[in-house]
This record gives sequence, structure tokens and C-alpha cells, in this order.
Amino acid sequence: MLAVVDPNVDPIWNSIKTTVTSQGVEETRPTTNEDWAALRLHALALREASNLLIIEGRQVAHPTASTSIHPVELGPDEIQALIAANRPAFIKNAQDLHDAVTLAITAIDAKDVDALESVGGAIEHACEQCHSQFWYPGDKRPTH
Repeated sequence: MLAVVDPNVDPIWNSIKTTVTSQGVEETRPTTNEDWAALRLHALALREASNLLIIEGRQVAHPTASTSIHPVELGPDEIQALIAANRPAFIKNAQDLHDAVTLAITAIDAKDVDALESVGGAIEHACEQCHSQFWYPGDKRPTH
């Protein structure tokens, strides 16, 4: 995640944003062919990462590695055990990520900022579904 997924999903998520400062409002959007081409490369790598996730026997991380900077997340061995216990759900989550990123590639190819912004939420949802089940299943979220 830290080596392949994060470096490729962050540029997609950060490609569209509004920043408000005392100097005013700054809009960030992909505008040039180079912007769109770079986003497409990130999206392709992210989609391929979803395929790599489901390779049989692939380990989440080295047993002594840190899987996150967040203290609520389980260690690699615990995450691996949860995945092994419910591999079909893990595969479904990876497929959901694949499908969401495919929609992002379609938006990127169409140079459609609105569609890309919308699908960013679908990518986030796919990530969160997996993480909340396997990385931090005991984390209690506030309800409203």
C-alpha cells in the first residue's frame, strides 16, 4: 500500500481541489495534456495494483514491517490472518477498486474533471471498505 497504492492514488485525489487562503481561492484542476497523461499513468498503475493484491500467496507486508502510521491498524500478521479467513471479501474489495479506477481512466481519457472528481469518491469508498474490514476492524466510528 505504502509503496504502490498510495503514491498512485494520491495524485488522482489531489488533482482536483479548492484551496481557500487569506489571499483568495485557488482551484487546482488537470488542464494540460501533460496533466491528463500523468494522471492516466497513475491510474493505470493503481488499477494494476488491484490485480497484484489478489495474487494467491501474496503477503500484505513483511511480518516486521509497519503497515501504517495509524495506531488503530493491525500488524501485518493480523491483517494477513483476516484476509485468509475471508479471502472472497478481500478479492471483492480489490475488484471494486479495479472497477472504480477503470471509471477514473474513462474520465481521464475524456478529460472530464467532473467525472474524475465523482469517481474519486468511489475509489475512496473501495479503499475504505477493505481497510475497515481488514486493517482496522475494531475501530469504532462515531455515529450521528
